[in-house]
Amino acid sequence: MNVIHSAVELVNPGQTPVIAMDQPLFALAKQIQWQWPHTHGEDKLLVMFGGLHIELAILRTLGKWLDKSGWTTVMANADVATPGVVDSFTSAKHITRTRRAHQITSSSLYVLQHRAYEKYITRAEDRVLLSFTDWREKMSETCPHFLYWCRVIELQLLCLQLVKAFRTADFSLYVDSLTKMMPWMFALDQTNYSRWLPVHIRDMQELPIKHPDVYDKFINGFFVVHKTHKRFSAIAPDQAHEQENAVVKGEGGAVGLTENPGALKRWMISGPEIARIVSEFEKTTSSRSADSLKHHEQSYSHQTAFCRDVQSVLKS
Repeated sequence: MNVIHSAVELVNPGQTPVIAMDQPLFALAKQIQWQWPHTHGEDKLLVMFGGLHIELAILRTLGKWLDKSGWTTVMANADVATPGVVDSFTSAKHITRTRRAHQITSSSLYVLQHRAYEKYITRAEDRVLLSFTDWREKMSETCPHFLYWCRVIELQLLCLQLVKAFRTADFSLYVDSLTKMMPWMFALDQTNYSRWLPVHIRDMQELPIKHPDVYDKFINGFFVVHKTHKRFSAIAPDQAHEQENAVVKGEGGAVGLTENPGALKRWMISGPEIARIVSEFEKTTSSRSADSLKHHEQSYSHQTAFCRDVQSVLKS
């Protein structure tokens, strides 16, 4: 924290340092801020919860809620993924695959709900018809199984809402999504996140008072990282850190260098600089067409595959 504060002060004097961390480091950083408020207090620098790790925690919460429900069996029978990959969805070992599985599931459940509502309308005859929202609430009160899958949709949409907040750089939606997610963290016994995520939410809600300059930037979309000009492609700071770490490490990383302090130090110093040079070269030589601004999921092949998987789940 001292190094980051000194670096920011050197590059841009007067700027409030903003640090994104995963849950264990966030807990330590907040304790440091509370222990030494005069030098590392909350008015001196802003410590944020890593968005990628929040999404990972939500996906694992979803996995805990769906455990033993038969969801993985349906995904495997529908050929959404192989049985081995499907089993990893509950633990969210691969975030992108797990997120896509929940997108398919929420779409399928939405279609099934509307099919059931259409059957209710055809059987209602001359009785007073309930709206879809009222019908869903009535079914949730009378059928525990229906209520369970309604809760699945609710939790999945909250997760996707958080992802949308990152991709569209919508700070207000980000704070709102975290606030709505908190009861689930407590209900499904996510101890560390139920303990520390409210602290992060409080920090975000107090930004207009404690750090108005940072709040103005966050409202304008600078609480996430824009690595490309593509639409719907902004990512959380900790995800950008992970991607940069992967570039710096290369194929072997520090393997074989730990026994040689000189070689390890040269690798640590030169790695980020080499990664920067390669990245700038790739940006200079790459050609940008009109289609390059589109999100990769806007392609016809991707949308066709998604619709096919939804139809397959509906038939399973």
